[in-house]
Formats: sequence, C-alpha cells, structure tokens
Amino acid sequence: MLRDAQRFAELASAWMATDPYSTNVIGAHLATTCAGKQPLLGDGIWVAVLEGGKVAGVAMHTPPHNLFLPRLKSGLPSQIALALARSGRTLPGVTGEVGSVDEFARTWAKQTGIVSHLRHAMRMYRSGSVSPPRSVQGQPRLAGRGDRVLLMQWLTQFHAEAVPDSPADDVAELVERRLAHYETWLWCVDDTPVSLAGCSRLASGLARVGPVYTPSEHRRRGYGASVTAHATQAALDGGAAQVVLYTDLANPTSNAIYQSIGYIPDHDAEERSFVQGM
Repeated sequence: MLRDAQRFAELASAWMATDPYSTNVIGAHLATTCAGKQPLLGDGIWVAVLEGGKVAGVAMHTPPHNLFLPRLKSGLPSQIALALARSGRTLPGVTGEVGSVDEFARTWAKQTGIVSHLRHAMRMYRSGSVSPPRSVQGQPRLAGRGDRVLLMQWLTQFHAEAVPDSPADDVAELVERRLAHYETWLWCVDDTPVSLAGCSRLASGLARVGPVYTPSEHRRRGYGASVTAHATQAALDGGAAQVVLYTDLANPTSNAIYQSIGYIPDHDAEERSFVQGM
C-alpha cells in the first residue's frame, strides 16, 4: 500500500498498460496526481500486488469513494481484501470489473461481517473510430470560462440523476480542472448549449468520455450522441489509441446510442456499497 503516486507509477504502469481498459480509472487519476494537479488527499492509497517481485494486480482507494478494482486474475481480489481488512481499513464499497468486485466483496464479507448491496451495474465500451449521427441540428465547441456556471449546474444535475448515492466531487474544483485542461465539449444549437461531454486526459494511450449529460428539455434529439461522437473524435485526433466510456446497464437507450456511433463492449462493471450484516 503506497501513498507516493510516482513510486506507484514506477511499479505499476507497465502492468496497467497490459489492460488499459479496466485500469483506466486508476490510470487517469494517477496521471493527474503525478502531474501535480490533483494531490492524493486524506487517507487515499494505491495498492500493488506483487508476485515473484513483479506487479500482478493493482487497486486504488480515494476516500470518500469506493475502492476501485480493475480486471484481476482469480485470487488477487481476495488477497487485496485480506490485506485491507488486516490493516483495519474501512471501505464504503467497491467498484470495478464485475468478477473482481464479486470476489472482493465475498472475501470482505467473510473477514468483516459487512455485506454488499448492488448500486449500479455498468458496462465499459471502447472505440477506435466513430460514426457521428446524421442530420442532428447544432455544432460542437469547447467549453470556456464563460460556461463555468452552466457546467457547475449541469454536473450537479448529472450527479443527482445518475449517481445520487455516490459521494459527490467538489464541483467547482472539477469544473476548474476540466476548463484548465480543455476537457469538456458542448453541443450548441443557435449558440445555446444543449448537451455536454467530458473527456479525460490520456492514460496508457486511452481517453475516457464522461460524464455525458443532456438536460431533460433537450433529450431525444441526438444531441448527446453528437457531442459524445465529437468528444471521442477529438480525443482520437489528440493521440488516443482508443476511447472508453461507462454506461448504466439499466438504461438500454444510452447503451444502444453509444453502439450506434461505433462503441463496442469491453467488460461489465459494478458499484457495490457495504452495509453491516444482519
């Protein structure tokens, strides 16, 4: 368990590059932290599992968020659960690739008596090329400083609608970071923003689109698909080998939309919260 992001990067970056998809959340956060733009706060830790002196798996915990697990071979999620339980660490839940989450949650329950409840079932999609929707009114533009209030409002609404049970990031800080790094695209009709898509910095050659948000009064007109396609193409043009995004499996519409513009499934994921066993 490490607090030093640079040391973790030295140890784990090569292993994470072997599966840049399921490790992307960790990789993107690591890239930002190592760049000095987002320090590891509070009791946050990086976890590297060593076998024969080499990294065989990783995890990340940045309170108040869940532990995050990528796709790991059988046995490693249990090792991580045992180590964290023995250290006395408390966790609000676990998020990540579905097999790793399931194994971790079962071992955690045996060690602590705390059980998990499924909050969200998700799927990661990836794309190396996009086919933008046709005949959608409007055009894209990068969000700028003049959009700060709008972005704060829309990101707050996105969190309330999509993940109300998850800890909220500091919206003002998030908006400032995204504006500083040109990470948010707006779709505009007659110069009025109607939808947005964020896109993360590169990690192991991948960028991640998200969040994608369209206010209710502008939905079902293709704006979300259009701004997602544009953000994806911009990331590819900027050097990304692939672009990934997560969808909520409870929303078949969004899953169909992303596939229609060129995304294909990579893996399923879950967000589970921990509660005291009965």
